[in-house]
Order: sequence, then structure tokens, then C-alpha cells
Amino acid sequence: MKDRLELAGIGAIAGLCLWSLFELLPDFVEEGFLLLALTIGASVFFSVLMALVGPERPLRAVLPSLALGGLTGLLALWSGLRFQTVDGFFDAGHPLMALFVIALVGAPFAAATLEDRAGWRDYARLFDSAWGIFIRYVAGWLFAGLIFVVLLLSDELLKLVGIRIIDDLLDIDWLRYTLVGAVFGLGVATVHELREYVSPVLVHRLLRMLLPLVLVVVIVFIGALPFRGLSDLFGKLSTAGVLMAVAFAGVTLITATIDRDDENASDLKLMTFSARIMALLIPVLVGLAIYAVWIRIAAYGWTPQRGMAAYTAVFLIGYMGWYLWSVLSGARGWQGRLRQSNLYMALVVWGGAVLWLTPLAHVEALSVRSQVARFEAGTVKAAELPLYEMAHDWGRVGEAGLSKIEAMADAPLKERIVAARGARSVWQFKTIARAENDTALRAELANRIQILPEGAGRTSVFEAMERGTLKALERHCPEGTQPSCAIVMLGAGADAVFSGEAVLVAQEQPMVWTLGLQSGKYYLRAAVAYDRAGQERAVPENLFEKVTAGAFELKPQIRNVLSVGELSIIPYN
Repeated sequence: MKDRLELAGIGAIAGLCLWSLFELLPDFVEEGFLLLALTIGASVFFSVLMALVGPERPLRAVLPSLALGGLTGLLALWSGLRFQTVDGFFDAGHPLMALFVIALVGAPFAAATLEDRAGWRDYARLFDSAWGIFIRYVAGWLFAGLIFVVLLLSDELLKLVGIRIIDDLLDIDWLRYTLVGAVFGLGVATVHELREYVSPVLVHRLLRMLLPLVLVVVIVFIGALPFRGLSDLFGKLSTAGVLMAVAFAGVTLITATIDRDDENASDLKLMTFSARIMALLIPVLVGLAIYAVWIRIAAYGWTPQRGMAAYTAVFLIGYMGWYLWSVLSGARGWQGRLRQSNLYMALVVWGGAVLWLTPLAHVEALSVRSQVARFEAGTVKAAELPLYEMAHDWGRVGEAGLSKIEAMADAPLKERIVAARGARSVWQFKTIARAENDTALRAELANRIQILPEGAGRTSVFEAMERGTLKALERHCPEGTQPSCAIVMLGAGADAVFSGEAVLVAQEQPMVWTLGLQSGKYYLRAAVAYDRAGQERAVPENLFEKVTAGAFELKPQIRNVLSVGELSIIPYN
């Protein structure tokens, strides 16, 4: 009962403190980054304190909680000063992720050290602390969520008879914050009291069962690579993200399988075999992830997101090296070596997160230098420059880099930079940029594609095309000194439904498409070719030459078709 009162009280104080920081302090402190530091520091302080209280008394838990809260607050202030505004700090995203890692990894080390001064070196103690905190927090939030569901249902029930007391109470901001904190603390305390029944052991057992399944998926993926190839696989940064996520999932599943010590580790041969094989395959996933990141950076330069992906890949390389050494050093004691590698890598990850928030890892500055250098070298098109991100998400160095590009830019690019600075969101800027790109693409396609018969509305055809159709024409009709495609306007047929249709003939490939008119817009569709006998025919390779030479006629049927000699091309119905 004492633990429940303590944690409920700490939760209530935490909620009241956060409400004060959000609602009251801005009226007295105008410096946004100071508020940011105080808010993050207080959030981490109370989060760690509630993670430690239960196994430890509140007074003993205060000092390490203050240490982690103060460290994250100072780092938030230090890294936040890179940005013009607090919103820019949050929009960047990666500083918050680093701060989260500092608190997440730091809390178990603090808990183990409170139990024993040398506890931070004891893997079994760290293992129990980490999983215990995880279970208490998950259960605490579930309990808080259930309480509020009950409150909301009760409120709706009482409203039926005209009683609105619950609704009125929840409308009081400070009371709502306090109540959430108190309920969460109560849930955490209750789970700690029932730790013999609500144990991380169940989670370990469930995670172990997933290891063989994930291993099979990874083996199938790697086995399919020689047949699929790598060229189509690594076109996006998300590929690296998926590979890294699977690698971290593999590390987590292996950790659950080997448990805190040999006594508690899985004794099933299938599980131990799966753990060893997964440890050997993780380097393959990591290598592919690094390759995916490298391709993206080589093609488009550095950005903060790619920088963070590369940074994450560095730590995965550490895990890869430790896991390979642990498994390949011999069958005897390999689980113990894996546990030690997890301990050391946790410290490395924690230190890396701290380093990320210092000027030594100023990813925005690296990204700006990369993008400016690419622009100066002429290796990047104006449309590919991350203008909005530099203006809003890359902080002060981003704006400085944008000004440098602006000084070297032509008039259209300067207009895009002005639009980027004035846009309220990236989607608004992309909409503007997309419209500009579409206009430029229409002008370019007008040079690539010949409109037949001559004088059949060269400009209006492209104006009536949406972005998807324009991009499809760009793929099918490559740039050259002469038109590489021809559009034959079919005119009005006997059925007015089909009026305005056209046929696209490409030079590089013996294929034809229909440009169907729907709601005033042209859409690319399939077309079918028949001979005079009504038999379907393959499109001849010299069709483009015949059409552009004028060796065709338009014949009215139920709908107009394109007739080239013995061949009739009919839009697909």
C-alpha cells in the first residue's frame, strides 16, 4: 500500500509539474529553448524516478533521476540552439530520438547501480532491471488507459440523466494532468507489487517462440536476393530502415532466448540453434542496410535522416562484430559472450546518443555542406534540392546554406526558395513545386512528342494531362534531338463517348497506348491491334516510322480507330 501511495503521489506531482511547464511558465519565461530544456529535463526526471521507485525508495532514486533529467535537459538546450525555433527542433525529430535513447538505456543502468555499486557491470542485474521497467511501464499505461475508458463511459452514462460532473472535472486542465499521473503511478506500483505474477518471463518465452519464424523469413529473403538482384531493391531509404529494424528485432529475439544467464536460457536445441544462425545472419542484413544507405547518399547527398541512418548503421556494425566473434569463437560459452556484448554495446549506444546532440555530430552542418557542394558542382537539379527542409528543418546552418544557394541561383530557383521559406508545411511547398515541375514537364514533352495530324492542338493535349500521365509519357518517350513518340488524335467518332481519344506510338518499343479522355483529362490506357480479318496482331517495329511519315488514315467505326495499312489500332474497351 505504501508503494502505491508513493508512486501515485509522484505521478500526481509529475502531472502537475508538466501542466505548469506547459500552461503557466510560458507567461513568465519567453525564451523557448529554456522552456524546452526544462520540459524535457522534467519529463525525463519523473519518468526515470517512477521507473526506479518500487524496487528502490524515493529518496535513493531522486539523485540518479536528477542526473539523467539534468543531462537530457542540458543536451536538449545545447542541441536546440542549432535551430531558429523550438518547432524546428521538434520537426527535425532526430534530437528527440537521441534524448529518448539516453533516458531509455540510462534508466536500467541507474536501477542496477542503486542495487549494487558495481551493478552496471552485472548483465543479469541489468537484464532484470530493463525488462522489469518495461513491464511496469506497459502495464501502467494500460491501466491508465482503462481507467479513462471507464471514466468516459461513466460520463456518457451520467449525461443521459443530465449529470455532467465528470465532464466538468476533466475540463480542468491541471486536474486532468494530475489525474493521469496519479493513475499511471498507481498502475506501476500495482504491477511491482504483483511482480511474482506479472513477470517479464512470460514476455521472454513469447519472444523466443518468434525467433525460428523470423529466422526462416530472413533466410528466405537472403536466398531470394541472387534471383531478384539488388538494383530494384535499394532505391529508397526505407529499405535501409526495414533492414535495420529486422536486424534490431533479431538482436532482441536473441537476447530473449539467451536470457539473463545460462540457467534461465532456453534449453531447446531449436531455439539455441536459431539464435546462433540469426547471429551469423545479422551481418548480412547490416551489410545490405549499409549498402542501401550508401546508394542513397551517393545519389542524393547527405541529409539529417540519411546521417542518422548512417549513424545507426555504425552501431549495428558494432553488434555485428560482437555477435560474429561470440558465435565463431566456439560453441562453449557463446551465450555468455553474447550477453557481455549486449552490455558493452548498450553503453556504446548510450554514449553515441549523447554525442549525437553535441556539435561533434552536427548532422545538419554536414548535410548543408553536401547539398551546397552538389549544387556548385552541377550534379543536382533544382527540383531535387531539399529547399523546404533547409529552410525549416535544418536549423540555422540550413538557412545559411539556403542563402548561399540563393546567391548562385537563377530566377526560377530563387522563386522556389522564396516559396520554400513561405510555405507553412512541406506538403504545401511540394504542391507548389509539383505544379511548377508539371509545367516544365509539359513543355519538355511537347518537344519529345509529335502531335498528328499536324495542327491538332499541340499545347491543349498536354494541358489536359494529370501528373501520373505526364510521368508515364516521360518514361515511354525519352529525350533526344528528334521526337521519340507520336500522339495521333482520333477526332470525334460515331459515338460521342469516345470523342477526343488519341493513340500514343513509341519509337523505342513496339507498343501502343490509348489516351482516353475522362472528365476533360487524358489518361494512359492499353490499346489492341487487329488486322483486317479481325485477328489480334503484334505491333510492328516500324510502326512509329509509318505513323510519323503520314502513312495512316482515320477510319470511323463505332469509334474512330487508327488504321495503318492492314493494321487497325483500337483503344481498349
